[in-house]
Amino acid sequence: MAENQPRTQPSVEVIKLYNKGNAAGVLHNFVEAFECYLSAANQGYAPAQCNLAYCYEKGHGVALNYKKALDYYQKAVKQGYLPAICNLGWCYESGCGVEQDLEKAVAYYSKAAKEGYAPAQSNLGFCYENGSGTTKDINQAFELYKAAAAQGNASAQFSLGGCYEFGKGTEQDFVKAVEWYKKSAEHGYAPAQNCLGVCYENGNGVPKNLLVASEWYTVAVAQGYTVAKKNLDNLKKK
Repeated sequence: MAENQPRTQPSVEVIKLYNKGNAAGVLHNFVEAFECYLSAANQGYAPAQCNLAYCYEKGHGVALNYKKALDYYQKAVKQGYLPAICNLGWCYESGCGVEQDLEKAVAYYSKAAKEGYAPAQSNLGFCYENGSGTTKDINQAFELYKAAAAQGNASAQFSLGGCYEFGKGTEQDFVKAVEWYKKSAEHGYAPAQNCLGVCYENGNGVPKNLLVASEWYTVAVAQGYTVAKKNLDNLKKK
């Protein structure tokens, strides 16, 4: 969700309330959010078109419909809306509503990443790191993760931490790995919470502290992260 829109269209602030719920008494209501998106999307408002597409993609407030998701993403993409460009890239990467095409995914991610859109930079970094739809280039991946991480993108912060931990695209630096894992973990990103637990358990980049390790594993487990559950169980046996 993004910028404000004219008062003649459903307010973005109202849509935020429906999505998240708030203390003012507006409950988390995907159905009503969907109706707000639909009204604004049909008036050509790109952020609403993108959010409506996401509702169709995930089945939030409406029956799952990948074709309609793709249609609305494309409408927003035609207006140059960066989140939609990135999400359309994800559709091609995952084969959601369209035949999987990793090269097209990279093309869409690249278009949004060049405009500084952090989620696209992070996703493109993953493609370069793994040679998915493009030639593998760990140095390029590192630079993209760094750019997205600097904007506060939790996934990129986690990936950047991994680059420092394992010396991918940069010199190995456990202290910096912990720094970026912690930033990501504090945003609630479960894989980073787990990795931070591992760092504390083994004393990598921080003094060894099994209690703190257990706390981070527990936080990740609460989000259903199974790797952290295994690590926590093993830690309890020590």
